[in-house]
Amino acid sequence: MKHYENNIPLLIVQVEPPQNTGGGDYFYRTHAPGIAMAQDDGVYVVNLTNQHRKKTEIMMRADILILKNICDPDILPLIRGRNEKCKLTVYEIADDLNALQTWNPVYFFWKNRENLALGYRLVNCCNALQVTAPELKRLYGHLNDNCEVFPNQILNVPPEKTLKKDKGIIIGWGGSHGHLEDIAEIADPLIKWIITRPNVSLHLMCSEPIWKLFDSLPQHKKRWILPGSLDDYYNFLGGIDIGIAPLKDAAFNRSRSDVKFLEYAVSEVVPVMAHLEPYLDSVNVGKTGFLFKNTVELINILNQLIEDTSLARSIAKEARQYVIRERLQLQHGRDRLDFYRHQLRLLHKQDCEVDRDFKWFEELSKLEGAIINGRHFQLQATRFENLLHDGLIAMQIYHDKKLARKLFEEAAKLEPKNYLTFMFGASISTDPIVCLCKALEQEPHSIRTWILLGEEFERRGKIREVLQCFESAIKIYPEYEISYLRLGALLRKLGQQSQSDWFFRKAEIITQNLHDLDNTIVKERVS
Repeated sequence: MKHYENNIPLLIVQVEPPQNTGGGDYFYRTHAPGIAMAQDDGVYVVNLTNQHRKKTEIMMRADILILKNICDPDILPLIRGRNEKCKLTVYEIADDLNALQTWNPVYFFWKNRENLALGYRLVNCCNALQVTAPELKRLYGHLNDNCEVFPNQILNVPPEKTLKKDKGIIIGWGGSHGHLEDIAEIADPLIKWIITRPNVSLHLMCSEPIWKLFDSLPQHKKRWILPGSLDDYYNFLGGIDIGIAPLKDAAFNRSRSDVKFLEYAVSEVVPVMAHLEPYLDSVNVGKTGFLFKNTVELINILNQLIEDTSLARSIAKEARQYVIRERLQLQHGRDRLDFYRHQLRLLHKQDCEVDRDFKWFEELSKLEGAIINGRHFQLQATRFENLLHDGLIAMQIYHDKKLARKLFEEAAKLEPKNYLTFMFGASISTDPIVCLCKALEQEPHSIRTWILLGEEFERRGKIREVLQCFESAIKIYPEYEISYLRLGALLRKLGQQSQSDWFFRKAEIITQNLHDLDNTIVKERVS
C-alpha cells in the first residue's frame, strides 16, 4: 500500500468553464493559487478549460482535480472512476449561484433548476468542496460536509509609492460594468462633495455607463481610464490615494471575496470599503482602512482623510504591511496543499495504485497552447477550443446556425475523434441523429449525448430508440435523475401510468438528499 506523504510528487489539475484569462477571477482563483502550489517541490499544476481537447485524459491522470463552477453530467462517471482509483476530486463554488445578477453571462444557465441540481450533485459527489468566502460556506457547505474556505490572496507586490510632489488628492475606483448599481448609489453625493473640495479629483477605470454617472462633475475634476488587463488595473491603482468600494447589500455581494480591499491595500491606497460581509473581517477600522454604511459615512470618512493627510499615509502604509505579512498567495500555497494531502491520506487508507509517471507531464507541457512557468503551466485555448467556443456563441447568442455549423465542421476536421464538436453541433446539424451517433462513437459514456439523442428520437416518434437511449444513460450513471424523469414523462404521454410513476418515484428517491440540502441552503439564505 502507498500513502500520499509530503515528499510524494503530485499532479494538480484545475478545470473551469472558458473565461477571460486576463481577468481578476481567473487570476486570483486559478492562476495565483496554481503558481503558489507549484513552488512546492514535486508539485505540478495544470490549468485548462472543460472544452480542452485533452480534458478527459488530463482529469483522469490528476492526483487532485479541482472543478470550478463546472456543470456537466459527463463529469459524474469520471468522478466515480477517480474515486475507484483513490484520486481526490474537489469542487469549487466561487460565486453565489442562486443570486447571480441578470447581466451575468451565466445567469440563465444557473437559473435552470436542472442545471442547479446537477451542480449540487457534482458538489455532493466530490470528496471535498472549497469556496472563496465564509458566506459561501454558510450557504453551500451543507452540500459537502468536507468544506474549506480558501480566501483570495495577493500574488505580486507592486513597488512602494514615491512621495507625491503635488498636494492634490485623488479618489479612485475601478471595476466591471456589473458594479453599475453600486456606483450609482454614491455618485450624486460624491459629485457634490468633490466639487466643494478644490484639491480633490476623481479617477475611474470603468465602463462608459458608469462614467456617465459623473457627467455633472467638471472635466478638470475627473479622469476616465478604460478597463484593461489586471496589470493595467494595478498601474491605475498606483496613481490614486484613496480607494472607495461601494457595494449594495445584496446576496451576491455578500458572498464576494475581499480582494478589492487587498488590491487597494497592497498598492498603498487607503481602502474605504462598504460595511458588508466581504470586508468586515479584513479591515481593521482606523488602522488598515475604513468601513461605511451609507453615503453620509462615506463623505465623513473622506473629509477626515483629506484633512489629516498624515493619517491617510499611515493607514495606507499599514494596510500594505498587513497584506505583506498575512495575505500573500505564496505564503498560503501550503494551506491548500496540506488540505489536499490530508484528504489523499484519508483516501489511501485503501490499497490503491499510485500513478507516478511524470514523463507524461513533460509530454503534456509540449502541447500547443501550453504556457510554462516551472512546474506550473496553463493550457490556453488553441484553434480547436476557440472554434468550439465561437460556435456555441454563434448558435446560442446570435442564433446564426450557418456560421455555427461552419465553425463546428472546421473544429471536427482538426479533432475528428473529439466528441464535443458533434454533441455541440447536433442541434444545428442537417441530421442531428447522425451527429449524435458520431459523438457516441468517440465517447460512448457521455450521459449528455445519450439524453440528447433520446430527445431527438422522441421528436421523431421513434419510441423504441428513445427508451434505449435513456436506459443507456441510466446504465452509465444510475444516480442521475434526469434520465428517469425523461423516461417517466415519455411513458406518461404513452398512457403507461404505472411505469411512468415508477420512474418518477425513482427520480424522487435519488434527488431526496439534494432536495434536503437545497432546503437547507434556502433556510440559511433567509436567516
